[in-house]
Amino acid sequence: MSEFKERLMMCSENYDEMIDMALAMKDKDWFEELVKKQKRLRELEIEMRRELGVLD
Repeated sequence: MSEFKERLMMCSENYDEMIDMALAMKDKDWFEELVKKQKRLRELEIEMRRELGVLD
């Protein structure tokens, strides 16, 4: 599977393990980048659920 397709299949929960890795590595830049991406993806997930009428 291509990297592009893998990115399309990511959900916000998939970022948790990578965030833990960034913390363990003490990589502040990567941590901040992951948190921003996770936050944006959560917002998009909520928006899409609303549009589809599947809000939890």
